[in-house]
Amino acid sequence: MALYRGHDLKIIQELLKEIGAHRYEMALRNMKVQQKPMGMKGWYLESSEHYLRLCHRYPSGYILMLMDVDRCDNIPRKGWERIKVER
Repeated sequence: MALYRGHDLKIIQELLKEIGAHRYEMALRNMKVQQKPMGMKGWYLESSEHYLRLCHRYPSGYILMLMDVDRCDNIPRKGWERIKVER
């Protein structure tokens, strides 16, 4: 399975605006997140043939896969990096 990551923070910021504060806060509550991500550093998109998720990597190395965003409009078409292929 191939995994792709997108790190364009401008696009991710637009995506967060599209998601909206209410959906964002609900996703954090549903995931039982104790410490909200601070700022834009650490955000990325991860995609495979099965999902497209908004993720955040904390400085500690913990990765939060916050929500599926495959139905959002602000998904970048360019700038994806292939990071893993399993056979």
